[in-house]
Amino acid sequence: MTTAPHKHLIAWLACLALLTPLCALAQPGEIRILIDVSGSMKRNDPENLRIPALKLITGLLPKGTRAGVWTFGKYVNMLVPVDTVDDAWRARAIAAAEKISSHGLYTNMEETLADASWGWKETTEETRRSIILLTDGYVDISPDPDKNRASRDRILNALLPRLQQTGVSIHTIALSGDADAALLRQLATATRGSYEQALSAEQLERLFFHMFERTANPDTLPLEDNTILVDETIEELTLLIFRKEGAPETRLTTPHGITFAHDKLPPNVRWHREKRYDLITIDQPMTGEWQVAADMDPDNRVMVVTNLQAVTTRLPENIALGDEHTFYIRLLDHGKVIEKKEFLYFVRVDVTQESDSGERWDWMLLDNGRRGDARPGDGTYTLHLDRSLATGTHRLTVEIDGTTFKRVHHQTFNVYDSPVLAVIENGAENQEEIPVLSVIPRAGMIVPDTMEIRATLSDGDGMEQILAVPRVNHNEWRLPLGDYPADRRYRIDLSIQGERPSGRPIDDTTGPLYFGAPPAVTEAEEPVAETLQQATETNPVDADDETTASEDAPPNWLWVGFQVLLINALVIGGLIFAYRKWFPSMQVPHGWEAQLQE
Repeated sequence: MTTAPHKHLIAWLACLALLTPLCALAQPGEIRILIDVSGSMKRNDPENLRIPALKLITGLLPKGTRAGVWTFGKYVNMLVPVDTVDDAWRARAIAAAEKISSHGLYTNMEETLADASWGWKETTEETRRSIILLTDGYVDISPDPDKNRASRDRILNALLPRLQQTGVSIHTIALSGDADAALLRQLATATRGSYEQALSAEQLERLFFHMFERTANPDTLPLEDNTILVDETIEELTLLIFRKEGAPETRLTTPHGITFAHDKLPPNVRWHREKRYDLITIDQPMTGEWQVAADMDPDNRVMVVTNLQAVTTRLPENIALGDEHTFYIRLLDHGKVIEKKEFLYFVRVDVTQESDSGERWDWMLLDNGRRGDARPGDGTYTLHLDRSLATGTHRLTVEIDGTTFKRVHHQTFNVYDSPVLAVIENGAENQEEIPVLSVIPRAGMIVPDTMEIRATLSDGDGMEQILAVPRVNHNEWRLPLGDYPADRRYRIDLSIQGERPSGRPIDDTTGPLYFGAPPAVTEAEEPVAETLQQATETNPVDADDETTASEDAPPNWLWVGFQVLLINALVIGGLIFAYRKWFPSMQVPHGWEAQLQE
């Protein structure tokens, strides 16, 4: 029988094991930025907004990061050589951004991916690697379509498996509807990256910022009512302010009441101004409250370099529905965990999770060894995420308030109810455009070599077929659907078997997916609406008649009683909601003890 002390030892060892990703987060990252300069960019980016977007992300990269920039068209050019980010590297990158053009004849993605990842041999726990790839087209290296297909195949069958072994996450941006979305999605899905479709070049700056935040996860300060509290540990402050067209110029006011703008700067301030944003860096900023005169924007940020850091677990970019994750938060002073109780006593940690469907969860965390916290007084705040991990895109915000200092961290992640990405798109098969089913395993959710896929195809009239979906490359299963008449509508449901990386078996269903004719409008839909409208118009109720009837009729005591019960239920429900909102930490996280003991 395990004694209580042994249980505590097991819990502590489990906590140390789970803290590995938290500790790794403090290590510098490696980022490669790849920019398409092919001729088609003249149409899709006529204002050359790739320039301010690149200036934005290179100006934000944390010092100590290893970074480089490539452009690619017919040839691949190392625009900014790989080096450790400092003020000199940033200056070179901002100057080099002006050389971005749209003169390339082709779109050589294969060579630029190979060049940018040169030297990466295997996964390293000490460094987080990321590639950001922007393009508006397909793999295009020659007038010969066969050579283009061969290059694309080499990306998927040779280059992508090697990149997976290096542990890199590839974040892709398609800057037009003509981009090879299938390829870009596969690169992102297979490497725990993200895929974005830019509807216009005007979105580039924000998309680059969002991808920067995903890859760098910087220390930030809250910007509340356009006020910034700067504490004495802040060595450098970088303020990003997005501006709408016609907005007044941004102005800053120091704690001593001195106001300045971009045209007249103190000696310790660098101000980069673009049409849609301001990027302001302040060395050794004055301690106290700063005021920002600018429009509020959810993407405005205050990033800092400080010896008083908040370090958090980095959640996976993509999470499987039903998974549970333990999230840790630590405060570091000059790289060492703060465990002084007299310091932590004044620290409040609040975590908010918001989904794209509008749901919200709030927690107040305490380092007291209770209600899910792993160990009291160790300087580590613990949150167990389970029931809040519903399907969709989520944003996790950590707010730390130490009275004299504040820190904020943001993370975005996706929760999927299927271990694969399945789509039906028109594709070229034997030089013919036909619908094609494509299935791509999501990295970290299923082991590709264990996957087996069956498709059940039906037409709604009794026809049903079970088809095997063949594997066509390292990360894609593909089934051409050109043998089915286009004048009928078909449904596909997928059955997927395989294993998780942990060895746990998977038996999943995905779908339905549809192809063929568009959905038919049921005959009953419009007549029902017409009947309701006719009934309303044919039997109008006069307001005076309605009032008279209400006054003359005797009270319906059953209805009155129902209303009283309903009001009481609403009041009680409101009290329960308020209790859970203001005292969320009282809830013991579901399954925490079992997972900790494991």
